[in-house]
Amino acid sequence: MLKAYVGTKIIMGEPMDECTFLSKYKHQDLPNRETQPGYHVVYPDNYHSWSPKDVFENVYRELLRGETIFVLECAPEHLVTKKGVENGKEK
Repeated sequence: MLKAYVGTKIIMGEPMDECTFLSKYKHQDLPNRETQPGYHVVYPDNYHSWSPKDVFENVYRELLRGETIFVLECAPEHLVTKKGVENGKEK
């Protein structure tokens, strides 16, 4: 029998259309492909993914300043960006 579950994770994200993501992170050149808006997503293990805009915005919200400070103090390994995060600021 299926049971209901809820999960949480902290990711880093930035708006990026699908074709830009595929070109920049998957090294695929798709000049004739129609693109769609979405987000480049980076998981704590530094895995890069792409999510359609509506899916991303229905699942994630931006961390508030106090939440970011809490995560940096308690679990800094959960904040990862392509540039890195140090003391609450991108480096």
